Amino acid sequence: MKPYLFGTREHQHIIDLNQTVKHLRLALNVLSHITYRAGIILFVSTHPQFEELTQYTARECGEYFVTRRWRGGTLTNPLMLTGMTRVPDLILFLHLPSLGRNTLAVKEAAQANVPSIGIVDSDCNPNLIMYPIPGNDDSPSAVELYCNLFKKAILNAKEVRQLRRSADIPEEKIVNEDLENANLDELL
Repeated sequence: MKPYLFGTREHQHIIDLNQTVKHLRLALNVLSHITYRAGIILFVSTHPQFEELTQYTARECGEYFVTRRWRGGTLTNPLMLTGMTRVPDLILFLHLPSLGRNTLAVKEAAQANVPSIGIVDSDCNPNLIMYPIPGNDDSPSAVELYCNLFKKAILNAKEVRQLRRSADIPEEKIVNEDLENANLDELL
């Protein structure tokens, strides 16, 4: 987590907000592209405080969520355990467990080679997250902000996909023009 820290003050870590903005832009871009390609997004937060927010955000986006205990093998053995025939194309971790505890979902995502976006606090290990976003994952207002940004990115990508399909524009032209030039400053 050291590269994402600005410093410490009174034994509290201070996250470098320049790093947060840079990584958040990348994560939103990846999220938009996967959503545009009709990928399955899975919101994961097993923290009881964010259970309703996670469910609400996923439902608003028309995506899936896990807010209870993560069952081992959900990604590595999906057909046997859950009857899933397709694993998610991206997993959004809204609250990561502290320093190695209960990291089964993160380990499985890495093992199954499923891209993941995660909000990583100073007490988290960002190594297994493909697109870490350094930030506060304990504050309800911060997690709500991230959820709103994720929701806007997903709904925007779905809207662009729907508009382009109704206009019969070739796929290659759509991705290069619309999503690459999407105004992410508007989301931020």
